[in-house]
Amino acid sequence: MRNESVAILDIRSGEVSFLLGAKGVNGTFAFGDSRSEKYDGYCLDGFFDVDSFRRAVVTVITAVRQNYGGVISEVCVGVPAPFISVMTKGHTISFPSKRKICAQDVEALYDSGFNELLASGQCIRRSEMYFTLGDNRKYFSAESLYGVSTTMLKGGLCYYFVSDYFHATVESVLKELGFSQIRYTPSILAQAHYLLPEKKREGYAFLLDVGFLTSSISVVYGNGIVREETFDFGSGKTIVALMQALGIDYSLAQEILSASNISGGNVSKDLRFVSEYSGETFSVLEINEVIKCSLDELCERVESFFEKYYKDKTSVFSLNPISITGEGIGEMRGSAEHISRRLNRLTEIVYPDLPYYDKPAFSSRIALLHSALSRPKNRSWIQRIFNSFGGRKK
Repeated sequence: MRNESVAILDIRSGEVSFLLGAKGVNGTFAFGDSRSEKYDGYCLDGFFDVDSFRRAVVTVITAVRQNYGGVISEVCVGVPAPFISVMTKGHTISFPSKRKICAQDVEALYDSGFNELLASGQCIRRSEMYFTLGDNRKYFSAESLYGVSTTMLKGGLCYYFVSDYFHATVESVLKELGFSQIRYTPSILAQAHYLLPEKKREGYAFLLDVGFLTSSISVVYGNGIVREETFDFGSGKTIVALMQALGIDYSLAQEILSASNISGGNVSKDLRFVSEYSGETFSVLEINEVIKCSLDELCERVESFFEKYYKDKTSVFSLNPISITGEGIGEMRGSAEHISRRLNRLTEIVYPDLPYYDKPAFSSRIALLHSALSRPKNRSWIQRIFNSFGGRKK
């Protein structure tokens, strides 16, 4: 593709987006065309309507191709959390004598650890929580190891597997559209790397991605996902709650949610919301209570997650803020504050630090673009020889 741009297919629980982008100056991006299309979405059990998903993918890719003068043959697909399983493993390899660590040694550690997993399915990515060289000092990137002498290499490793169902569904439509190379990246991992600073990830960091129909909570350590869980909850469920409580249709409930803000204190019983389109009025106090009650379901799921897996570390984990992103959090203003009060934890909304794209709704697609542009290019034989002597992996 021209100008070393990459193509991104971002699959969310209510919308798919296709985006072209390239590296800009000073860590920015140069954006090409992009298109988004709503569809029936997915839940933990899979797509509600595969044909609806296929139509949306064809629509966005066809629209971008029509305005692009080149050939788009490769695409990076973001795999949503419900279709990813994460396996972690602590693994060690030893050497007969002291040697300088090189890129091939790190690859050997990953390969050896993978072979011991006895896992089935397609592994689309692997990353490290940390490495150690026997002195108990943690290294949070492979590059920091190269050239260091040791007789042992140990790592806390993460392997990411895509579900066969998702892979077959996506592969089918993209092959029909003529893509010869399809790369898959866990969306949450891409967001963790892009949205959370390295220093924050060197301790336990938490990322809550609130979508339209599903949400996921992830525990991040170093460059890896320690544990992840997805819930059937999103802003779409809150819209349904408003429809049922107020006896209104979908479009009016969506208008009310978009205009609401639950971050304030007490609301007067006399305060009314007036629809810009229908002229109908509703109690703001009642609206806020419905939204808060809906969010409480998400809070209970997150609280149960920490109670189930990290009961013994509650006092430590409660000090670390929960970073929240996703289109769902952007559609429910004041929700981060409510989640913070409900869970008694600090929260912060995270999003791309970019003009126009500085909204949580854009987090996944920009993170995927960053991930795709950060992938190492194919190395020449000179680079491979250089790396074998302890050089940096490109």
